[in-house]
Amino acid sequence: MASWREIDRIRKDPTSARALAAYLLKLPNAELTDWEVKFLESISSDRTSEEFTTRQAEKLMQIRDGSEEVSEIGYQRLSVKILIEDCKIAYLDLAALDEDKAEWIKAFPVGTHKIRRKYIGQLLQCARMLNNVDDEDAA
Repeated sequence: MASWREIDRIRKDPTSARALAAYLLKLPNAELTDWEVKFLESISSDRTSEEFTTRQAEKLMQIRDGSEEVSEIGYQRLSVKILIEDCKIAYLDLAALDEDKAEWIKAFPVGTHKIRRKYIGQLLQCARMLNNVDDEDAA
């Protein structure tokens, strides 16, 4: 989830907002809805706005979070691949704590090294439950 600073920064910088919208439109396998495509096209082609609304910036960040894949998390640059593998190794321990999260982890194919940004929180939650990361590592 985007921070308020990030939302405010993109809202006040229409060049960055247009560039982000154009980038999101070009992502392969982004699974965008028709509404999201129209929204991104309108943002990327809007050359008259000096600022976008907070809601527009928020929605842009939400689409980014749902579409973009990441391989590292946080300032410590935790590897998504290693976190998934560690959680899979401890599958039985995770299942004892939360069956749904254990099934979610189990569904990743072997060697998965990227996940959509919107799933970072869920992956970190699984890793924290297993004491594989602390809050400071994931910041």
